[in-house]
Amino acid sequence: RLALGLSTSAALVLGGGAAHAQSGLALEEIIVTAQKRAESIQDVPISAIALDQRALDDLNIADLDDIVFQLPSVSIAQRRPGWGNVFMRGISDGTNGNQSLQAPSVAVYLDEQPVTAITFNLDPHIYDVARVEALMGPQGTLYGAASQAGNLRIITNQPDAAGWDAGFTVTAANIDGGDQDLMAEGFLNIPIDSRSALRLVGWVDKDGGYIDAVPDSITYPVSQLTRGNSGYVTDDFNDSRKEGLRAALKVDLADNWTGTAAAMLQELESDGIWDHDPERLGDYEVGRFFADYQKDEWEQFSVTLEGDLGFADLTFAASYLDRDIDTYSDYSHYSVSSAYVEPYYTCYEYYYGPCVDPSIQYSNLTDATVHTHELRLAGTAGAVDWILGSFHSRQEIKYQARWSIPPIHPDAAIREDFYYLTDQVREDDELALFGQLIWRFRDDLAATLGYRRFQGDTALRGFVGSINAPVDVDSQADTKDSLIRLNLSWHATEDIMLYGTYAEGYRPGGANRSPVIGETYQPDFLDSFELGMKSFLAGGALRLNATAYYMEWDDFQLGFYDPSLSLLALVDNAGSAESKGLELEVDWLAAEGLQFSLRYSFNDASLTEDYRTELADPAAMLDEGPEALSGQELTFAPEHKFSALARYEFTVNDWPAAAQVNYAFTDSMFNDIQREEREEMDSYGLWSASFSIAAGRWRWKVFGENLTGEVAELYINAIDVQRLVTVNKPRTLGVSLSMTLD
Repeated sequence: RLALGLSTSAALVLGGGAAHAQSGLALEEIIVTAQKRAESIQDVPISAIALDQRALDDLNIADLDDIVFQLPSVSIAQRRPGWGNVFMRGISDGTNGNQSLQAPSVAVYLDEQPVTAITFNLDPHIYDVARVEALMGPQGTLYGAASQAGNLRIITNQPDAAGWDAGFTVTAANIDGGDQDLMAEGFLNIPIDSRSALRLVGWVDKDGGYIDAVPDSITYPVSQLTRGNSGYVTDDFNDSRKEGLRAALKVDLADNWTGTAAAMLQELESDGIWDHDPERLGDYEVGRFFADYQKDEWEQFSVTLEGDLGFADLTFAASYLDRDIDTYSDYSHYSVSSAYVEPYYTCYEYYYGPCVDPSIQYSNLTDATVHTHELRLAGTAGAVDWILGSFHSRQEIKYQARWSIPPIHPDAAIREDFYYLTDQVREDDELALFGQLIWRFRDDLAATLGYRRFQGDTALRGFVGSINAPVDVDSQADTKDSLIRLNLSWHATEDIMLYGTYAEGYRPGGANRSPVIGETYQPDFLDSFELGMKSFLAGGALRLNATAYYMEWDDFQLGFYDPSLSLLALVDNAGSAESKGLELEVDWLAAEGLQFSLRYSFNDASLTEDYRTELADPAAMLDEGPEALSGQELTFAPEHKFSALARYEFTVNDWPAAAQVNYAFTDSMFNDIQREEREEMDSYGLWSASFSIAAGRWRWKVFGENLTGEVAELYINAIDVQRLVTVNKPRTLGVSLSMTLD
């Protein structure tokens, strides 16, 4: 017997918090902390999307790229787990695989700490997460460097002294033509007494492989040596395993004073690559000549103190992140295209004897530490809400990037079999004062002024170069500047808000390792103009938010490698670009238990002037035209991107059940800004669906992802000096079992 009825809460894709209406069909309000205070997202004059814990679970979101699939204004260039760059609104200078180069333009936060990293964005497992907030457009006044184009915040659940709670989920899935996914997650909330609680969370997530390393060979042009790969042939070789633990202790120290200490640890191990070579070998097939492996371990510790001073609320947050990354990958194809490896190293008989195999294995050993401290006050004085704070961040990255050719034996002073070596320390230090005033002229009209004054420096020290031409690096750049945010918001009715915003975003400048185009590069700034509307309509059953924006990006930083200029990758202030677009968010509770949702973005991001490298001696090269042309689209900037979802909640024999269908579409986009290198990646759309049913504390769910078996071009790259395509997971069918005490 099938019985239809209203579930205990509205069928929500996004949100949590207090109900918008007390009767009838009504969506719920979404409570966020986008402006560093808790408030309804409909009252925040920012284009923002929040995925709450229920949405994250219903959409099977487990990591960073799962999140990005559901966010229309956000794109990602991610080649493997723990390796990626995030972009918003088309503000993208392309991928950056070199830790010596420019910083990202989108900040990633884990609770109160920015964990943004060049290339290696932190990729925490998404479980027991209260919500993910995506804040589009510059957020620099409150969040600082790297929030130039936006901010992605991952906010975990906190301990609760109100009562015991516990739960777990086990998941198994089969990948079409590949291996199996297995996952176990659990949490435990322990009240110690009426004023304190401990929360423990753990997970093991094993992703099965689906890329086959197949037989292949390389013939090198000078030596005519042919290398096979018989020792590196295996099916489904791109598997990964992620294990982690989070613990948090929260104590009510006194009336209106709370202290929280937390620790989070995660270890990620992956084999293989997530690329295939479809034109040469076939779908989900690639040829490799050395092992591909990555181990990514990190530990985050944080202390947060919150209290009421009477005139203001105080928040002090201190965090420390320690991360070790070891990456090994095949780089053998470089010796095919290089004019140096064979003639000067592996076939230079005068020094080294007869020709030897020039195949190269690349490795990167990174040790990164990040210290952050923020102290802020938030209060209300009459009709003015205010925030005043200070922020300090210090990041140190020690890394060795090594290109090894096993048969050669260079000078022992250089080390082992390295053909080329980067052994450097990068230090980034930032100190800032920030504030925000919200002046409420009337109950329905308010103006916001945000300001940030910052200073910082970047230093690069160490060694880089080939075994015959080492270069000592010792360079530094200092940055001082300020930026503002202006906003006017008007509640035309209780349920409709209109707003306009001018905001500035920035990235700090930095130091080049070679002075060929300048010893330093300058900060780049973004000017953003935004008009938006947020509304509840149809008695609260329809949420309709829309935003139109125009952004000017001046002197943006571009990392590039040109061996005719320098054997070191460099950063140039490339020129100017603009981005304009529209964002739309719709949630409609059409009937009891039936909801439709749409997240859509239109984006037009392009250069507004030609880009040509500023050469130290322009006459030294033939004029082959600009590297990029005015009007050319920026990279990883799909014109159209959307996510649509339909969800129906009902009962079966008094058991709550739900059926859900999701479609996420990404338009075609380019992978590089330089004309000679860029390719257009095809558009793709991914279907997923799930059905769940609950009996008491137990819940079963069956699900399918990529139901049509779409083979998507996520990232066409030549990082290993051969054209490869990062590809999505084939059709995957699975089942999960969950239990919660609550």
